[in-house]
This record gives sequence, C-alpha cells and structure tokens, in this order.
Amino acid sequence: MKSEDDPWLKNAHANAEHLDREIKTLVSLTNPIREDRPIVTKYQDFWNKAKQITALFKELKPLAKSDRDLLWKQFNTLCGEVKEKQKVGYGTLETLSQQHLDEIQKFTDLAELPPGVPGIHELVERGQALKNAGDTLGRFKHAMIAKHKKACFDRIQAIRKIHDAAWESVKAVKPRQQTGTKFRARKNLEANYERLHKAAGALENFQIGRDHIRTFLATCNDPVKAAKAKIQLTETEARIRDIEEGIRKLKKWIAEDEQNLKEQ
Repeated sequence: MKSEDDPWLKNAHANAEHLDREIKTLVSLTNPIREDRPIVTKYQDFWNKAKQITALFKELKPLAKSDRDLLWKQFNTLCGEVKEKQKVGYGTLETLSQQHLDEIQKFTDLAELPPGVPGIHELVERGQALKNAGDTLGRFKHAMIAKHKKACFDRIQAIRKIHDAAWESVKAVKPRQQTGTKFRARKNLEANYERLHKAAGALENFQIGRDHIRTFLATCNDPVKAAKAKIQLTETEARIRDIEEGIRKLKKWIAEDEQNLKEQ
C-alpha cells in the first residue's frame, strides 16, 4: 500500500496541517505584542487562542510523533516568549493605565452634582463632564488594566443614576403659568436640554457598541460572522453620525434660546 493511500497517514498529515495553520494564526496575534501596542486584549486574545491550540494537541488523532514534537516545540517556544514579555511589560502597562484612570476621574469629579436641587443648565454642564468621562473610558479601555476599568465604570454608572434621578425631579416640577416670548424660550430650552441629555446617552451606548464590534472583528476568523458584524458596524456608524448631527442642532438651538433670554 502506498503511503498516500494509508488512511492513518492521510489523517495524521491533515491533522498536522491543521495544527500548523492554527499556530500561524497564533503567531499573527503576537504582532500587537511585539510592536508594544498599548492594547490590554492583545494578551487575552493570544492566550485564548493558545488555549484552543492546547486542546487541539489533545484532541487531534492520529498525529505522527515527529510532527507533534515539532509543532509542540514551536507552540511552546512562542508561548514562553509571550509569557516573558507580558511579565516584563505589566509594570509599564499599569503606569499607563493609572494615567488614564486619573484623567477619567477628573471628569467624574466635575460631573458630581452638588447638594440641593440642581438647575437644568447645571445638569447639562455636569452631564457633559460625565459624557467626557465615558468617552475617555471608551477610548482608552484597551490600554487599561481590569481593576482600573472597573473603578471608572462603577463610578460613571453611580453618577449617571444620580443624574437620571435629578432629571426626573426637574420634569416633575410643574411650570408656573406664564405667557409670552420669554416663557416660550424657556420651555424650548428645557425641552432641548432634556433632548440633549438623552441624545448624549444614546450616543455613548452606540459608541460602546461600535467598540465591541471592532474588537470582535479584530480576532474573528469566521467569514460569515465577520460579514454580519461588518454590516452591523456600518449601521452603527451611520446611527452615530445621525445622533452627532442631532446633537449639533440641539446645541445650536440651545445657544439661540439662551441668547434670547439674556436679551429680554
């Protein structure tokens, strides 16, 4: 029987090629690591893939001993290099993460509401600071360690609950019976402040969703899932542009009404 007709050898060869392809994929995941890109998930992505390959070494049978030994040596050497680099680089990463944490905390400090019942203008100003905190976390979360990300996320969520409750209190106050241009300008202003608050929250949610899709696409090896994710990303980005345009209009109208009130 020719070697190419031996079922065991054919299967062993196919399994060796499968493992070789997977290890090459793992090698590609070392690019962000070798280039020192400040992305926390670079190690997570690598080790998730390494875990899958470890399972393949146990599951793929048959596999010629010579192929297995060669592939295992390649795999083990690569993992050892990344483990050592991760150990050395953690201190630098933690320092960088602390800088981002400090920046986000400055915004959350500005977003804190003072004692008493806040006015609408104050709610909008401090709401913008809260949005800046969320935007900054979204921008740098891949360069932050887990405990720093959690600290920022928890504080942003806690402040957001307080802001939401304050907005509900403002809406619950019945307006005095007034008429005239000044009253209409104030009513428009209050309505647009609330619309701006909701639009800012919606924008943040879509931006977070966009980041999740981009992270998924960076490591997805399934063409079908990747194609669906790309469609979803296009739709999400279009929605973000629409919301951003709406926010620009709201800010323009608010500025006009504020000017009208000053002149009256």
